[in-house]
Amino acid sequence: MRSIPLNGTWRARPAPFRCEGEKGLRRVMEARGGWIEARVPGEVHLDLVRARRMEEPLISSNITRSRWPEQKSWWYRRTFKVPASFLRHERQQFIFEGLDLHAQVFLNGSIVGSAANAFVPAVFDVKRYLKPGRNTLVVRMTAGSELAADAVPSNVEGEEALSEDVRKGAIPNPARKGDLYGHRNWPGRKWLRKPAFEYGWDWIDALPSIGIYRGVRLEGRSHVVLHDLRLDTVFSGRKVFLDGEAVLENLHPWGERECRLEIRIRPPGGKCLVRLFDVSAQVGRSSLPCRIEIPQPRLWWPNGMGAQPLYHVTARVLNGAGECDRREFDVGLRTVEIDRSRLRRGSRFCIKINGQEVFCKGGNWGPADAIPARVTKEKYEALVAEARNAYFNMFRVNGVGLVEAPAFFDACDRAGILLWHDFMFSCSTYPDHRPGFREAVRAETESLVTSLRHHPSIALWCGSNENIWGFSDWWNNDKSGPLHIGGTLIYNQVLPDVCRAIDPRRPYWPCSPFGGDKPNDELNGDCHWWLTSYMSADVSRRVRHEVFDECRARFASEYGFIAPCHMDSIRAYLKPGERTPDRAAWKLHTNTIERGTTDAAIRVHYADPEGLSLRERVLCGQMCQAVYHGHAMEALRFRKGDQNYECQGALIWSYSDCWGETGWSIVDYYVRRKAAYYWVRRACAPVKVIVRRRGGQLVTRVVNDTLDRRAAAVQHGWFRVDGAERRLASRRVVVPANGMVEVARESIPPKRDLDPREWVYAAVMRADGASDDQCVWPLLPHRELSLCEPRIEVKARDGALQVASPVYCHGVHAEDHGRAMLSDNYFDLLPGVPVRITRVDGKPAAGVRFRALTAPQAANAGP
Repeated sequence: MRSIPLNGTWRARPAPFRCEGEKGLRRVMEARGGWIEARVPGEVHLDLVRARRMEEPLISSNITRSRWPEQKSWWYRRTFKVPASFLRHERQQFIFEGLDLHAQVFLNGSIVGSAANAFVPAVFDVKRYLKPGRNTLVVRMTAGSELAADAVPSNVEGEEALSEDVRKGAIPNPARKGDLYGHRNWPGRKWLRKPAFEYGWDWIDALPSIGIYRGVRLEGRSHVVLHDLRLDTVFSGRKVFLDGEAVLENLHPWGERECRLEIRIRPPGGKCLVRLFDVSAQVGRSSLPCRIEIPQPRLWWPNGMGAQPLYHVTARVLNGAGECDRREFDVGLRTVEIDRSRLRRGSRFCIKINGQEVFCKGGNWGPADAIPARVTKEKYEALVAEARNAYFNMFRVNGVGLVEAPAFFDACDRAGILLWHDFMFSCSTYPDHRPGFREAVRAETESLVTSLRHHPSIALWCGSNENIWGFSDWWNNDKSGPLHIGGTLIYNQVLPDVCRAIDPRRPYWPCSPFGGDKPNDELNGDCHWWLTSYMSADVSRRVRHEVFDECRARFASEYGFIAPCHMDSIRAYLKPGERTPDRAAWKLHTNTIERGTTDAAIRVHYADPEGLSLRERVLCGQMCQAVYHGHAMEALRFRKGDQNYECQGALIWSYSDCWGETGWSIVDYYVRRKAAYYWVRRACAPVKVIVRRRGGQLVTRVVNDTLDRRAAAVQHGWFRVDGAERRLASRRVVVPANGMVEVARESIPPKRDLDPREWVYAAVMRADGASDDQCVWPLLPHRELSLCEPRIEVKARDGALQVASPVYCHGVHAEDHGRAMLSDNYFDLLPGVPVRITRVDGKPAAGVRFRALTAPQAANAGP
């Protein structure tokens, strides 16, 4: 095998949309002007920004003026040299790892093929088009809108008015975010195998990508090719095997060939294990079963349950002349299953790794950039590292996004972050009545699953995001009309058939949410818990975390709360005159579902927002999200092992963002932490003390997600906010491995005995092998508490900071500019209970100044 990389500097130019095919190629190649430098991997908008023909789309309101490129075709070209020896290979192919979206590929003046799927590589046989020496490769790209069967009218701003192609209907007008969900503006997206969010969602305005957004290479192969290698973990008693099959492809048209398959498996830090298989390869493709016992196996575990050892696999096809082909990848030794056993009410939804139950803590992964080509390996690694630090053990890759680059999956493997991976179908019916569409989806799924199934991080494949829920609750309300279930054949037949055939040991789940008689049933399957919480009709009620005590979801795979970014991020995406909520650019960078909820939450919990400065408003908005998310995660974890209302998963919407906005994320587009990051991190701690209200009682429990039993001492009871008095009890408990223990139940005293404005309930835990922890439960919103002037005391001890206060302080924080400076931030101080903080940025502990959320934010007046 030989590979010629074709990444780097290309040239690109626009042409009228109807300029296509070999006739269009000749027209474009005759053009002398209009060419700009283009980078591959890359994207048209990025090239235009570098050429100073477009402002950065994600800044200010520029995105509304950045849609004109999709009204044109874009032609990329480059030359490359091929040695004569390369032509002697039996097969020569172009491999395009990512094309977004509609591509025509030309080599030396001839069209070699086309592609229209951004999720999987495109492969073109080019043996009869190559020549020795200089070759010219040209790729015509469009956003792909012309492939859609329907469109809607809209307005567009940009370099020019609507093109003649748009006016004549050759391509649809660009869609704009505007209603509750921006994606409803253009139903034509369901025809395109392209990230759905590129045509707008509630969290991003529409900006369809165009370009060769992942790598390109020319490959030459001969003799016998290792077409595929599947290795699954199998437990047999105390033994662990890698079991699967290799698929070999003999490129000779009529004769068998002798070869040897060599599989080397190198454990981390151990001796390489080698297995050899002699093969008489028949013509075309043939399979070879392989089963390899792993001595002294080291199992792969999710974050917080154990280590993540990776075994490096090198598979080579050898003949008398040497190496014909090779594949290299890492695997982790682990099994995965979903427990759906019946409960007193409903059924479980519990993911098990290596036979152990996993409480899945984490979030929905938001695409890391509105222009996917811009996401670097370093950004993937930074985002995944932040999640690991927050004790996450799962991301849900939502069907509205994209199939991320290999660096993302590699980072999750190393970090122990499980992946609930949707296939890329979301919030729409799909035209599966068309055989061609079904077959394209089948080919896409086979390619996707084959390329990713070796990753131990992938826990399950899921058919779609909310589509089966849509069949039930959204698209069939007219009982007299036809049944709208477009996509059923995909989720119920095509996808599960492919997964069962080529990835049989990993679970398949039809949709998120799904389970029970109705797809969003709380007591069966997974649930998107929105309608009772953030999207309730009662604003003052939905902004209180207490609503999560009503949640009965067995696995909450979506829920969330919106908040602004850190001020440093706001300054990065808005110009100086735009940094107030009444400006158009601010509104553009505000989630369309927000609709005043942030101000409503501030009013309930802290102060009237009209009287706050921008900085105070941002801080209070972030703290509303922080309190909501922290307590919501605790409410769901509180039910671990609860025989009546068990819960085994909590995935927030969302973890990250694709541009700067007032939105769902807890880590923003610039990889800055919001205050909620710290509250979620504390709520996800492997050993956690939690207080929740059950009727007229406050109940304290300790949950343990580790595989070791933990002894803990818990103090629980009432603290006066002025520090004048405590009413506490103590108890020592042993929390079973991967279990839960209830510590106490205490009735809430009547107001005449205990004024809820002057007291808060809390539990403080000291546990073996775990960080000190606390959980605070005010009976009233913070603005209604009789808070004293903060008196924060900071002492440097043993390289750390001891932060304490004689009075209750809320939202204690040091300015970190959203970066990882301290081990904890935005925390509460109970009177006389110190909190130990370390610096994680390598700087001296001394000199850090803390302040609490105070007046005018935490005003004592009622809402």
